[in-house]
Amino acid sequence: MVFFRRFPTILLILVIWRTISVFVIQTAHVPDEYWQSIEVAHRLAFGYGYLTWEWQDGIRSYIYPFLISLLYRLLGFLNFDHVVLITTLPCILQALLSAYADYRFYIWTRNKWALFNFCTNWYWYYCAPRTMLNTLETSLTTIALSIFPWRDSNSKSIHYLWIVAFLCAMRPTAVIVWSPLCLFHIVTTPENQFFLLIKYLGIGVAILVISTLVDSICYGKLIISQLEFLRANVFNQMGSFYGTYHLSWYLTQGMPVLLGLHCIPFLFTAWQVLKQPVKFHRQAVMLATITWTVAVYSTIAHKEFRFILPLLPLFTCLSTTGILRFSYVLLPSRQRMLTGMLVLTNLVPAIYFCLIHQRGSLDVMKILHQESITTRYYDMNILFLTPCHATPLYSHLHANVSTRFLTCEPNLKHQENYTDEVTGFFRNPMMWLNRTYVEGENSQMPTHVVLFDRLAPEIHQFLQQYVQIAKLFYAHFTEGNYGSYLFVYTKK
Repeated sequence: MVFFRRFPTILLILVIWRTISVFVIQTAHVPDEYWQSIEVAHRLAFGYGYLTWEWQDGIRSYIYPFLISLLYRLLGFLNFDHVVLITTLPCILQALLSAYADYRFYIWTRNKWALFNFCTNWYWYYCAPRTMLNTLETSLTTIALSIFPWRDSNSKSIHYLWIVAFLCAMRPTAVIVWSPLCLFHIVTTPENQFFLLIKYLGIGVAILVISTLVDSICYGKLIISQLEFLRANVFNQMGSFYGTYHLSWYLTQGMPVLLGLHCIPFLFTAWQVLKQPVKFHRQAVMLATITWTVAVYSTIAHKEFRFILPLLPLFTCLSTTGILRFSYVLLPSRQRMLTGMLVLTNLVPAIYFCLIHQRGSLDVMKILHQESITTRYYDMNILFLTPCHATPLYSHLHANVSTRFLTCEPNLKHQENYTDEVTGFFRNPMMWLNRTYVEGENSQMPTHVVLFDRLAPEIHQFLQQYVQIAKLFYAHFTEGNYGSYLFVYTKK
């Protein structure tokens, strides 16, 4: 009881809020949520699993998966390594970190209205407990912002640099967000700039050594993953293989989705800051950071909503400033109406995306896990005929089941007329199946097949050997080779 009396009430509420979200969210978001975190951690801890090309090519840092793998090793040591705990505990830990980040956001802004806007943002609620590196980056960015030495703050230390260096080691693109803030710190610092740069260098080198040590142990060779990341994504533009968008995508789609109605007060505040940058000096630094980051990300061909998620605390601060200025001239009834609109426009997408959209990716793994229990898992052979990484895998099976799925590596060897496996399959599915299972010698037929509904008519001849055991809703709106339902077949 003494502990809870000392525990800040707001922090306790935020911990409850984020922990509940772990169990509310029943959907998948992006493949990286699993394939760049818990799938890698599962292989580290239990010795089996699959690593995507990024890990085979050495462009990812093992720091985040390594930390999760320590949890998995503990579960294994205690014989508590059940699928429910393997899939849930990392999300709970991330939710707790997100809750602490929310609390630090409140400490930073000292504004309950800003905290309310931050916590009810539908996309942050949707992502806060997920094991995505972008979620971790957003949480740590928020914490670092709360101890950043703003010109009008009491904090004058450089402790935030440890967090920033850690972020850049795990995700080198974090340097884009933090470069203008660090430059601002260096230019406006009251201490000797030379000694400050020495401190910057010392912290950076210390974190780089730790990162290199962890990566070299996990990769089994000396490697600096940050350099490999730059080689693949900056010099070779590997990211563009997974989709490209126009230059204004973040302005026309990214920011409106992330902010919703908050776009209006954000633009209002931005206009006020541009007119009076001296009066709104802290907001001016935030706006400059947002503008720089969005501009740089806009030049990168591959774009996703989650890439600008770490900017959310800055966006929220600026939009709240605009909302408060609006509220001063509104009657109480209009203020309540405004609050209701903001809540409703976040509640509706939160419910849909947390409970409905892309839930089939997780539901199908529950069925396959149950099949591995009722059937001897070493007799199972699962074939996933879906776009690559449409579902998680061994982290949700936790059994060394034989699996085969369509891959989608970029053109790593710079071959002419290169076609990845998933593209080649969907051009002529029956040809691929005949070549792989019918004409191939000693090829073992899969005991289970997973595919989207739109593919089933094209390979009905192959499926005659199977019986459908599940039809799972996936999404209302799909594109490419995805479908509205996922089918699971088992051999007759």
